[in-house]
Amino acid sequence: MENNPYLETMMKCSRCGACQAKCPVYAELKMEPYVCRGKLELLDSLKEGKVKWNDRMADIFSTCLLCGACANNCNNGVKGDKIILSARQELADEHGVGFAKKSIFHLLLKYPGRLNFAGKCAYIYERGGLRTLAHKTKVLSLLPGSMGEMEKMLPDFNSRSFRKKVGNKVSPKGGEPKLRVAYFTGCMTNLVNERIGQAIIDILVANRVEVLLPEQYCCGVPAWASGDYHTARELAAKNVTNFRNLPVDYIITDCASCYSTWLDYPELLQDDSLKELTAKFIDINRFLVDVLDIHFDLPDDGKEPVKVTYHDSCHLKRTERGREAPRELLRRLAPRYEFVEMDLADRCCGSAGSFNITHYDLSQKVGAHKLDSMLRSGATILTAACPSCLMQLSHILREHKELSARHTVELAYECFKEEEERKAARMTQVRLAQEKRAQAQKNGPAHVKKSVAKKAEAKRKAEVKKYGLIEAKKRSKSR
Repeated sequence: MENNPYLETMMKCSRCGACQAKCPVYAELKMEPYVCRGKLELLDSLKEGKVKWNDRMADIFSTCLLCGACANNCNNGVKGDKIILSARQELADEHGVGFAKKSIFHLLLKYPGRLNFAGKCAYIYERGGLRTLAHKTKVLSLLPGSMGEMEKMLPDFNSRSFRKKVGNKVSPKGGEPKLRVAYFTGCMTNLVNERIGQAIIDILVANRVEVLLPEQYCCGVPAWASGDYHTARELAAKNVTNFRNLPVDYIITDCASCYSTWLDYPELLQDDSLKELTAKFIDINRFLVDVLDIHFDLPDDGKEPVKVTYHDSCHLKRTERGREAPRELLRRLAPRYEFVEMDLADRCCGSAGSFNITHYDLSQKVGAHKLDSMLRSGATILTAACPSCLMQLSHILREHKELSARHTVELAYECFKEEEERKAARMTQVRLAQEKRAQAQKNGPAHVKKSVAKKAEAKRKAEVKKYGLIEAKKRSKSR
C-alpha cells in the first residue's frame, strides 16, 4: 500500500466506529471486516506482512458499495471509499479481476461496436421470444445461486444504439443556437434508456440548444471500481481525446456515475490540466435548472397531483448542487406532480454498478430499506438521476405494480410535451381566427349581406315548420 495516495488519511482513523453506524453493508451483515474500520485494520496487517491477498481478503474488499457513507461521516477525514478503491487495484494487479469481468472489460467496453452488438443480442433475447420461453419452461430455475432472479433485473434494451439513431448533431430549426453542448450518454442511455436520451434532446433543442454526440466510450467506472485501473485509464484517455477540443459551452450527462467518474479523470489520469475540461461537465438536472432556468406553464386542471419522491444517487449527491438541483426540477413540475421528501433518501440503494450482480442477495437487502422509505412517503413514483440506480429501484419495486421508478428528466419531458401541445393548440386557434377574418375581408359587404339573408331565410323556414305558413307570415309582419 506504499503507493496509496490516501495512505495519510488512512492513518488518521481512530477506530471510533462512526463509519459502522452509517455503513449499509454492515447494517445487514453485522461483521466487522465488512465495515471501513475493519478493512483498514486488515490493510494495516497487510502492510505489516501479517496477512496476504487471498480469496477471503478478495471477498471482504469486494463487499463494499463504494457509496462513500464512511467518508462522509468520518470526523477525521478518512477517505474510506478511495482507500478501498486503491486496495482493489493492488488486489487486481496481483490476482486479476476474474475471467467474467476481464472478458467484459477487455472484449466489450473497449470496443463500442461490440458493445452495441451485445445490446442488440439482448434486445433479440427479450423481444424474440427467448426470454418468454425461458420463463415459461422455468429453465432459469436450474441456474446456480440467484442467477434466475438476477435475470429479472435485465432492463428493456433498445433495438439499436441511441447515438446511431440520432446521429452526431441535433440542431434547433431556424437561426443560431443560443448554447452548444456535448452529450455524454453513457452506456445505459445508449443501449437501454433511449427514451431518456430523446427526452433530453427534445427539451434542449426546443430551448435553442444545439446537441453534439461525438464518438464515446464507457466512462470506465465498472473497470475502475473493480481495480482494473489499466482499462479505466485507457477508456478515460479515449473519451478525453474525443471531447477535449469540442467547441461547446457545456458537456452534459444524465448518468450520475458517468458524471462523477469524469470529474475524477484528472486524478485517474494524473493530469491536472484536465480540470479545465471537466469544469464544463454538468448534470442534466442542474443544467435545466441553473443554466436554462426551465419552467413549465401548466394550468391547474383540478386533478390531484401525482406524488413523487427522490432517491439521491451516491455519486451525484457529492457533486455541486447534486442534492438541490434534481429536487428543484421536480418542484417546478407542479401542478402535475407534487414532490414529497422521503426519509433515508440519501442511503445507497444497493446497486453500486455491478454490485447487485456480484452480490445480488445482499444488494436486495440493502435496497429493501429504500422500498420501505418510499411506501412511508406516500409517493407512487420514485425518481433518480442515475440509470444504474433506476435499474435497481425498478427491480425492488417489481412486486408493487402501482409504483414505478423513473428518471427526473422523464417527468420533466411529460410536462414539456403538455406545454408544447397547449402552445400548438393556441397557435392553431389563432391561425384559424386569422384565416376567418381574412376570408371575411376578402369577400366584402356583399358576402356579409348574403350571410345575413341566408340566416333570415333559415329562421323563416324554421318558423313555418313550427307554427305553419299563415302564422309565420303574421309573426314576420309583426316584426
